[in-house]
Amino acid sequence: MRDVKKYRYIFAAVITIVIFALGMLFSNFVDDQRYSSLRNEIQEDNVELESWQLQLSYLRSEDVESCRALQSGLQDVVSNYNSRLDDIQNYEENSFFRKDDFESMKNLYVLSGLRYWMFAEELKDNCEYDANTVLYFTTQIGEAKDCESCGYTGEQLSILKQKYGEQLLIFTVPTQFEDGFVEMLETRHNVTEIPTVIINDNSTKRLSGSVSSQEIERHLWSEDQ
Repeated sequence: MRDVKKYRYIFAAVITIVIFALGMLFSNFVDDQRYSSLRNEIQEDNVELESWQLQLSYLRSEDVESCRALQSGLQDVVSNYNSRLDDIQNYEENSFFRKDDFESMKNLYVLSGLRYWMFAEELKDNCEYDANTVLYFTTQIGEAKDCESCGYTGEQLSILKQKYGEQLLIFTVPTQFEDGFVEMLETRHNVTEIPTVIINDNSTKRLSGSVSSQEIERHLWSEDQ
């Protein structure tokens, strides 16, 4: 009888280990699929952006139809960009094996956003495109627990995004992300306080600290100060 119980315990332990191992393999498989899917999506958007930049360099500003096509494409890709952040954060939180990879994905996400921002500014110079762009300098992507004013300003920007939709393009720039281009933007716009909002790549429209939606709104579509 004791031998039977012993074998039962061994059998139960083996089954538990097998189930655990299968769970780990499945979790790793899901992580790989999510990571590959997100990376492919961002790469596809960047390839499309390269095509738009070539088109923008070639066309004339009076080519109204081409301008409209580029504006529509930009709005679509920025919409995907905005919604993709939630996926990256959710996948990172639930990932067991690839947390470092999803952290790297955040960096790719930031650089892609800056590429879209640059294209939007070029589009305003070459076409009749009057959307506002906002660079939102904060501590990090997602919830900034160490920066209460970042959370407030982020909420105010979300209110304006809901109000203006495609006419307001917001790009998050985390200062904790060590990158030469990010550092150059901080220097150019004299970003010395977090959070800071830069409207339409204009240093005179620099708002720092806890900024209300009304204060930001006053600078949208306004003439250079």
